[in-house]
Amino acid sequence: MSPLVFIAFSTVFGICGQLALKHGMSRIGGASGTRLLVRIATSPWVVGGLFVYGCGVIFWLLALSRLEVSYVYPFASLSYIGIIIGSYLLFKERINRMRLIGIIIVIVGVIVSSLSINL
Repeated sequence: MSPLVFIAFSTVFGICGQLALKHGMSRIGGASGTRLLVRIATSPWVVGGLFVYGCGVIFWLLALSRLEVSYVYPFASLSYIGIIIGSYLLFKERINRMRLIGIIIVIVGVIVSSLSINL
């Protein structure tokens, strides 16, 4: 299996895990102290989000075991794009002009960086 598949899975699982964590924490509300910790530990969205995010970490480790970290690491920035798009779709957060410019810059950076190695 191509190491790029591991990077893709890591990115997708990381994005999904973070969005699940955001959803779970939004549902918890204004609890504090011990009550907050109990609500976090018993929230299916938070626990599920941590599990999914953890799966992403496993794929990240597989990618790191096969490629140079200086090549793999820029791909982590793709999660920023996924989070912005997911936040827009799921949580109705705005994507303003500056965020859109940032997304374009990140994509260009990842493309340029990805051209630096032969697989």
